[in-house]
Formats: sequence, C-alpha cells, structure tokens
Amino acid sequence: MATGGEKYLDKPIIIIGSGRSGTTIMSEIIFQHEDLAWHSNWQEIIVFTPLINLLRPLMNNKFWRFKRFYKYVGVSKNTRQKHQSKIDLVLFNPIERYNFWEHITGKRIDFSRGFLMNEKATPDEVKRIRSFLNKQVKYQGKKRLIMKFTGPARLEYLTSIFPDAVIVNVIREPVATVRSWLEVGFWQRMGIDKLWWRGAYTQEEITYAETIKDKPALITALQYKKLMEATQQEINKLGLDVYECRYEDFVKDPKTFIHKMMDFMQLPPSKNVDAYLENMIVDNRNERQSASKKSAMPEETKQQILAITGNYS
Repeated sequence: MATGGEKYLDKPIIIIGSGRSGTTIMSEIIFQHEDLAWHSNWQEIIVFTPLINLLRPLMNNKFWRFKRFYKYVGVSKNTRQKHQSKIDLVLFNPIERYNFWEHITGKRIDFSRGFLMNEKATPDEVKRIRSFLNKQVKYQGKKRLIMKFTGPARLEYLTSIFPDAVIVNVIREPVATVRSWLEVGFWQRMGIDKLWWRGAYTQEEITYAETIKDKPALITALQYKKLMEATQQEINKLGLDVYECRYEDFVKDPKTFIHKMMDFMQLPPSKNVDAYLENMIVDNRNERQSASKKSAMPEETKQQILAITGNYS
C-alpha cells in the first residue's frame, strides 16, 4: 500500500508470463487504459531520471493521441500496410526491456537473468524503487502503475516492493510456446543451447540440460517448465491471489477476455481500450504455426516437449 507521498503506487498491476505466451498482445491492449502509466522506450534509454516521463503528456493528451499497433501483436484494420512506421521510434511507447531495471535494482540483483527465488528487496532498494516509480506515474499524468515482466516471475522480490500488487499470470500451451521461442532471434542467440536464467535449477536439471543442449526444442522445453514451476512455487509460498489466464481463451474472444482481466485489475471501463480492440486483428498464432511449413514440428518432438513439461502442459 502506498505511504506518505506515494499515492500513485496503490495496487500496481504486474503482468507476468513465460515469454512468447501472449503477454505482449494482452498488455499492449491494457496499456491503452487512460489511468495507467508504464515503462517506456525513452525510460529504457534514459534510465537515471524519471523526468523523461514528462514526454508522455506532450505526445499523448486530450488534443492528440498517437496509437501504435505493434507488429507482433496485431495489425490495425485501418493501417494494414503501415502497421509500424518510423515515427514509432520517437513516440513515447511501452516497452519491456531491462536496462532500466538493472539500473534501478542495483548491482546486488541480477534482475534480467536471475530467478530471484527467496530474494527480497532491501529497505534501501524498496525506498529507491518506489520513489522513482511513483514519480514515473505522476509525470506521465496517470493514476496507477502497470508493469510487465517475462521469464522468471520474480514475485518474492517484486511483492516485497509492492505488497499490494495486482498480479496477472499469462499461460500458453507449451508446444506452441516452445515453437515460438525457437523462432525469435533473442532465443537463438541466448537460450537455444544453454540454460539462460539462473538461480533455480537443481544439479540434476543442470546435468540433464547438458545432455540435451544440442536439441533446441528440448532444452527450451526444460526452461519453460522451470519458469512455470518456479512461478507456482512463489505463488504458493507467498499465498498470492493471482489471476491466471490463457492465451487460447484470449484469441477466442479478445474483448470479453480483456474486460474480465480489467475487472480483476480493478480498472474502470475504457474507451481507449475498446477502440484499440476494435481496430486490431487478433490471430490465433497456435493455429498459424501449426499450419506453417516453416514452423512445423515433428510429432515425436511435440511428445518429447510434453513429456518434459509434464504438469505444466
């Protein structure tokens, strides 16, 4: 709960997920809400001051509002040929990257790659992070903070800073998630032949990873399982009330799905969110990947993935 001058940090919203699970498309929609402040492309570049957030009211106000239909989450019905223009590079847009978080958490915390299991913020970290983010919301001219994190949930650390956080966990079917990971450049460089995140694997899992490091789908599946397992362990340990939702339900009925999510987040109805939903195309990428020859996966590999992910399939 916000204290003292931190009135902008009441019930901050945290969206988590494994990555490639639908967190981006869902958060891009929710980010349109009139009440919400978020981490921006500009804050990721200029990490040392919250003053950069004063740009948002200049670019987004009652007189004009620039909307971005991010190329990975859907295409505007009205701008199918120009769904991402060069102007997006200079607009004030939401982004999920970790230069800022590495800076604000400090050298003690490996925020980008650490699971942060059993890790709480120190009093100094709590004070520094809350003070900065309170100003981030204030300078954006908004009422509440929303954050999105993929990979490890980092729930024990984050809830030690934001004890009244409203948490949403996005889940996607594991075979589709693994297949999606295998197609992105980041994963091909970082996690396709080794364990990318650190601090939660048993020695047995580390040894097993060595035996499958030349099998990209399988070592990816192992990492997916560990993310899911660690998240559930933190939820159980902390007794958190987490809203769990699935990508597959989202693509069936995006509008109803988003409205239910907003209800859990205690957000009032939003004209901006509804307008964004009306003007975007939502593809079921599970089906598109299944039908694509480029991303086709042998049935044997699918079964091996499901065997590894087990209870999280």
